[in-house]
Amino acid sequence: MLERYARFVVNNAAQVSSIENGLRTLTYILPGRFADAEVASEAVYTLVNFIGTYHDGLLGKAAKRGLLVDKQGHPVDIEVSAFNRYHGKQAQRSDIYRVASLLLSALQFSEKLVEMVVAKRLGERARWRAVTWIEIMKVALRMALLQVSGRRMVTGSVVQERMVDPGQLGSLRKGRKQPVALQGQWRGGRSGVKFPGVRDILSKSEGSASLGGIVTDAVRHAENVAPMGALVKPYGACGMAGELLFILRPLLYVLAMRRLGARSWRPWAGSLAVELVSRWLVARDLGASAGERSVEHDEVSRRKWLFLYYLLRSPFFDHFTRGRLERVASWCNNKPLLSLVGSLIQDYQPLWKQYYFYTAAS
Repeated sequence: MLERYARFVVNNAAQVSSIENGLRTLTYILPGRFADAEVASEAVYTLVNFIGTYHDGLLGKAAKRGLLVDKQGHPVDIEVSAFNRYHGKQAQRSDIYRVASLLLSALQFSEKLVEMVVAKRLGERARWRAVTWIEIMKVALRMALLQVSGRRMVTGSVVQERMVDPGQLGSLRKGRKQPVALQGQWRGGRSGVKFPGVRDILSKSEGSASLGGIVTDAVRHAENVAPMGALVKPYGACGMAGELLFILRPLLYVLAMRRLGARSWRPWAGSLAVELVSRWLVARDLGASAGERSVEHDEVSRRKWLFLYYLLRSPFFDHFTRGRLERVASWCNNKPLLSLVGSLIQDYQPLWKQYYFYTAAS
C-alpha cells in the first residue's frame, strides 16, 4: 500500500505539490473568518507540514535511485546541497541524531496547534504548562543534537530540504535504472558525491574540455567535495557557550514570563540580552570563516531575522508596534490590491497577542 502511494506521489509530484501549496495558502487567510478558524487553519497547516516532509523523503529516495525525469522524459540531475549533505550524513552516522531531528521537527510543526487546543479546552494555566513542557523538550532535543554532532551549530530546521522542484518533474521512468555511463555522471561509493562523466564533459564543451578547466571548476565549489565534518565547524569554548545560550533562551523567556507576567519588560529585555550575547559569542568563535560555509552562513542570517519577532512581543508590541500596524492596516484597507494585506494584519494581531508560539522564534 505504501509502495503504491510512493509511486503515485513520484508520478504526480507536480500536482501533489500544487495541492500542498494551495492548502498552505488557505491557512494564511482562514484566521478570523469563522469561530475557531485559527484552530482549523493551524490543524491543516500542521498536517500539510507532516505530509510534505514525508513527500520530500519519497522524492529524495527516488532521486538517489535515479528515477526522476523532467517533462521531456530526460533524467533529472539532482545536486545535493551542503545542508542536505550535512544533515543526511549526521543522520546516517547516528540513530540518536536521526530520531532527535524527527522529534524536534514534529514539535516545531505542531506546537502552535497544541497550544491553541490546550488553551481552548483546559484554560490559560494549562496552556502555559504545555508551552513550558514543549520548550523543555525542544531544549533537550537540541542539546542532544549539539552533543551528537560533535559540538556543531544546531540549525533551525534539522530535516533535509526538498532537493528538486516538483513542478519540473514528469512521470516516473519504468524499467531498469538507466546505466551510469548514459546518465553522464558518476557517484562516489563512500562520499555520495557526483562527478561528471567524460562523455558529459566533452558533450557540454564540444570536445574542447581541458583538465585545468575541470579542476578549476571543482575548486570553485569546494563544498561539493568537502567531507561532512568540514561543512560545519566544531565550536570552541566561546561558541559552545553562545550556542547553549541560544538553545536555552526560549525556555528562560517562558519561565520569566510565568513568574513576572507577559506585560513586564524584564522578560522581554532579558531575552533580548541573552540573544545578543549568544550572537556575539557565536560570531566571535566562527570569525570570518563563517561566510565560507553555507550551512553556517544561512543559519547565522536566519538568527539575525529572528530579532524582528521582538517587535511583536509584549510589552513592546502593546506600546509601540500595535498602533503603527493598525495605521498600516487602515491605509491598506482603502487600497483595492492591498486590502488583503490589511485584513491579514488585523486577523493575526489577536493571535500574536494571545498565543506564545506565534512570536516565540524558538
